[in-house]
Parts: sequence; C-alpha cells; structure tokens
Amino acid sequence: MSFERVSSKIDGAMAAATAATVEMLDAVAEMDEGRWYEWDGHTSTSGWLMTRYYVAEGTAREWVRLARALRELPLTREAYASGRLSYDQLRHLTRFARPATEGAWLPRACRMEPNRLWVEARRQERLRRAEVEEDHRARHLWMGWDEERRFLRIHGELPGAQGEAFQAAVQHRAKEIRLEAGPVYDPKGARQADAVLELVSGAGQKAAPATLVVHADAAVVTGASPDGTLRMAETASGVQLCEETVRRLSCDARIEWHVRREGRLLGIGAEGRKVPGWMMRAVEHRDRSCRFPGCGRTMYLHAHHVVHWARGGRTELSNLVLLCTAHHRALHEGGWGTSGRPDGRLRFHDPTGRAVVGPGAARASPSTRAA
Repeated sequence: MSFERVSSKIDGAMAAATAATVEMLDAVAEMDEGRWYEWDGHTSTSGWLMTRYYVAEGTAREWVRLARALRELPLTREAYASGRLSYDQLRHLTRFARPATEGAWLPRACRMEPNRLWVEARRQERLRRAEVEEDHRARHLWMGWDEERRFLRIHGELPGAQGEAFQAAVQHRAKEIRLEAGPVYDPKGARQADAVLELVSGAGQKAAPATLVVHADAAVVTGASPDGTLRMAETASGVQLCEETVRRLSCDARIEWHVRREGRLLGIGAEGRKVPGWMMRAVEHRDRSCRFPGCGRTMYLHAHHVVHWARGGRTELSNLVLLCTAHHRALHEGGWGTSGRPDGRLRFHDPTGRAVVGPGAARASPSTRAA
C-alpha cells in the first residue's frame, strides 16, 4: 500500500468523521432546545448524553456548548463542515467569536494553528478586563413592595461575570423545579422565580432539614386511603399539601404531626425520621451524587426512603438513596418507581414501567413503587 492510498483513506475518514460530528452537534442542539431529555427523566442535555453514551461530564458539556454556539455562528458551522476548520480550531474560536464578529474572525481562524487560536482567545479575554472593572462598579439591586404588600418587586443589573454566574445558577436550578399542577401564566418565569427563592433562602446541602409542622388526616401519614377519598394535609400557615408531597417532605425533615381523624385531633407529636449525621455521611460516601442515571448532582440532595417509613421502611443504609430535588419529586409526585437495592443495583422506572437505561440501570420490569 502506497503513501497516497493511506493518506487518501485518512482524508476520507476525517471528512466522514467531520460530517458525522456536524450532524451529531445539530441533533444535540435540537435535544437541548426542545428539552427532549426530560422525556427520559433527565434534567439536562449533558446528563442525558453522559448516560446514553458513557462519556465524561466534561465531554458532554463541551458538546452542548459547541452545539449552542454553532446555532448562533452559521458561517463557522459551514467552515467546519467543509473542512476549512479543524475540531480544535472550532473549539477555541467558538469561545470568543460572536455573530457580530464571526465574519471578521473566521478567515483568520482558518489559517491559525489551534495553539495560536487558543492564545488569541485568552488575549480577547484580557482586552475585556478594563470594561469588566467599569461594569462592576455599576452593579446594583433594588427591592420594594407594592402598596398592598402582595408582591415584592425586584430590579437590578449585574455585570458580565456576575450576571452570567447568576443566570447559570438560576437556570441550572430552574431545570430541577417541577411546577404545581394547574395553569401558570409564565411557566419559565415561575421556575426561575422558584429557583431564585431556593438559592437565596437555602444554606446549601449541609443545612439541617427544616421542621415541618403538618396538620394531616391519619391516612395521609400511613398512606392508607382504601376508599380513594382525598385526605386533608396542610402546613401550620394553611398551605394545602397533597399526600405524596407530605411523604416526600417527611423523607429527611423533622415533622411535628397534628394528626386528625374525622375532624378530631388524635394527638400531637414529633415523628422524626431525620437521617442521623453519621448515616447521612455514609449514604453520601456510598452514592456520591444523585443516583438517577446520568444526573450526577452533588448539591441539594435528599435522603430518600425507598420504602417510606410510614409504610414500614426503616431509616437505614439499605433503604436510603441520595436524590436531587427534581428526581426526589419524580419518585413521589411524578409516579416514578424503583426496583433493586440502594446499596446494590438500583433501577428507575417511569410511570409506564419503562426502565431508564444507563449505568446501573438496565431495563427491567418494575417491582417496587416509591412511597
């Protein structure tokens, strides 16, 4: 075999690989924009990619970043698809090129080696430092109530770095928010409002679980509602709670129960199922992150009783699993279920019984519904 034939084969393979990469990134963008990853129980495109293709988190995030960038940089996409830009050139160029500057930068980028393009990307960052310092001085936040004190109005401006960090934190958190049933005027805005409230009011994943005061029918606590009657459950301030919400909150909260039957108060007491600190540390060491396939979140995690304590489940390692807020809600209010063991192979099933495929989650028939 001659040099020409070998090099020609590599040329053909590289062209095919580039075409396949463009097609893949276009599909990733569609997955991201349409939020199709939610169909499989995931809260981000990168999490779905990690689970389905066994790629590292950094690889999955880079694919998503490139897919989003190429949606805004059509000339750059065409240059890469035609082979005028290499993958490494593409990665560096998309870190600083914008729609307004793409036309000027693209011809130069095509002629620059990847390492020089990386240096240029760093230089562009330095040129913006003076502007960033000036913008930082202009940051502000205003808050004020309306006349009836029904709504707190908030207005402010954050400079680039702070604004991007704030937006990323809110949007990342908002992906985990599941709205209550019923009409919402602005679902996206509602999720972001809830996300901001959680971020500013929470002290982080190490915060002690809140004491939840619940006035509930005895059947809500035990889950025994054979006649299908809707049972009463509300907080001390009168906020109505559905039965599954009460059981989710009671997974790792300290509960003060005001238990009633047929309107009569049966008793008041503390039914604490808070996971002891030593046990929570053992669960965290074992699970490391949310156990839902491909999630990987390490903050705002909950110790979920696979078999709820009100139905006989014990607060012990073999019955506890770490879940993020979104997947904790999914198992309680969302109709999802589990099979297997928290300290072994654990599978997650959607409301139809379909098992999520991923590391440690092979397809199987559902055998245990979360309580």
